[in-house]
Amino acid sequence: MDELDKKSKTKERIEQAALALFREKGFSRTTVQEITNAANVAKGTFFNHFPTKDSIMQSLATERLQAVMPYIRQSHFKNRPLSIRLRSYLQFILTDFDQYPSLTIEMWNHVLKEQTILFTHWHELLVDAKTKEEVKSTASVFTWTHIIHSLISHGIQSFATEPTKALLLENVMTLVDSSLEAIIEKRGYSLMKKLVILGGGYGGMRVLQRLLPEGLPEDVEITLIDRLPYHCLKTEYYALAAGTAADHHLRVGFPEDARLTIKYGTIKNVNLEEKMVELTEGDFIPYDKLIIGLGCEDKYHNVPGAAEHTHSIQTMDNTRRTYETLNNIRPNGVVSIVGAGLSGVELASELRESRPDLTIKLFDRGEIILSMFPRKLSTYVQNWFIDHGVDVINKSNITKVEEGILYNHDKPIECDAIIWTAGVQPVEVVRNLNVEKDNQGRVVLTPQHFLPTDEDVFVVGDCASLPHAPSAQLAEGQAEQIVTILKKQWAGEPLPEELPRIKLKGVLGSLGKKHGFGLMGERTLLGRVPRVLKSGVLWMYKYHSGS
Repeated sequence: MDELDKKSKTKERIEQAALALFREKGFSRTTVQEITNAANVAKGTFFNHFPTKDSIMQSLATERLQAVMPYIRQSHFKNRPLSIRLRSYLQFILTDFDQYPSLTIEMWNHVLKEQTILFTHWHELLVDAKTKEEVKSTASVFTWTHIIHSLISHGIQSFATEPTKALLLENVMTLVDSSLEAIIEKRGYSLMKKLVILGGGYGGMRVLQRLLPEGLPEDVEITLIDRLPYHCLKTEYYALAAGTAADHHLRVGFPEDARLTIKYGTIKNVNLEEKMVELTEGDFIPYDKLIIGLGCEDKYHNVPGAAEHTHSIQTMDNTRRTYETLNNIRPNGVVSIVGAGLSGVELASELRESRPDLTIKLFDRGEIILSMFPRKLSTYVQNWFIDHGVDVINKSNITKVEEGILYNHDKPIECDAIIWTAGVQPVEVVRNLNVEKDNQGRVVLTPQHFLPTDEDVFVVGDCASLPHAPSAQLAEGQAEQIVTILKKQWAGEPLPEELPRIKLKGVLGSLGKKHGFGLMGERTLLGRVPRVLKSGVLWMYKYHSGS
């Protein structure tokens, strides 16, 4: 190894040691002595490469800047609008924000010191946009280089306290986009086909994973609309409600890609005639292709007081509130869970482990729990509850709910909390759509998963009428087929008249942390094995989703 290589490797070792300490302790609390110890170099060697601790951060910031334009010059970014390329630029610079927010902003402040490099980058992006006639020919590149620099610098400084990178970028790019409207040629956008996805659930997430980064045509851009800046593991809400899983363990970040714009808001209406999605915040989002994956909400079966006086685990917000209620129940309190399907069973078993002091009552309409499964499985689960002191009330009929009182066959039962898991229905936005629905209120689709009256509108997941009970597996399988159809539509290829039957691998359920049950094809699994399998499936899902 020659002297130059040796110096380069020593410099890199010092930088990596410093970065690890900055992440662990923070920039300001890390000392030069700690860096030299971690890098196993003398102080003299350190100062030969870096006059100060600050100069290490400056070096890291410069290296990040030197890497960003090769990233932006990749072929799949080439024909993207200026706004998307700027967003992608910032996504790259702020890569570590969600994990190390303070350190990332500290690095950005050092990036700002390299103003000449930044101005060169803004200039290149603007010139490229002007060459493609996306930006008006009369726009001054010099002036707009300074405007973009000022807007981005001010935006990141103003919104640096946002809890996620997605929200930080949303706010910064709102500033930038509103200004760019003055110089953008509107026809530049008309060339891009717009795929809008409503909801970042299991179906929407799988569509994104299959289209990004390789599967999306060059002339298509995606907008995802969701209330939250992350995908939620809804199958695990029962654990959050019971207090045995932390909130952040149930989150998976959405893919990051220049061709994906994430819009945060609540869907108010879908106008199929005008191909427009209306948000409660007042925004209108046009689409060329639409995928509706908005999931479901509780169905109360016209039971008086059920909606007003019970808790839910259907959304992340509702589950958080349910957790707070269950966590604050007095010692030896009474919790009633209405509905002994998969959600009710998993919640009751997890709560038994989380709060052994509670009296837990599980109300089931059938003669035995999980009666839709083989009798061997149902008997095992029912006996588990009996062995663990959970009161299972079979053949129940909830006739009314009041504050703190549940009526079973009109007989009052006093409770400290009542959780409703006794059925679901499509969300209100879907129920309001003037399209054909089945007797469960789910949207009737063609075999290709779009509306019989509109091949540009797909429905995925809990709102779709399919020959299986709604599940995360089903939504993902359906999403795979929707992507196949979309690609054929975009390519102008004929569509298949039928699609293969969606293969479901089976059902796995937990009974606390050590026991479980499952049905894999015709095989019933009971005890520890299905519980381990379920944990493995969850780990694999998070791993393959980049979490």
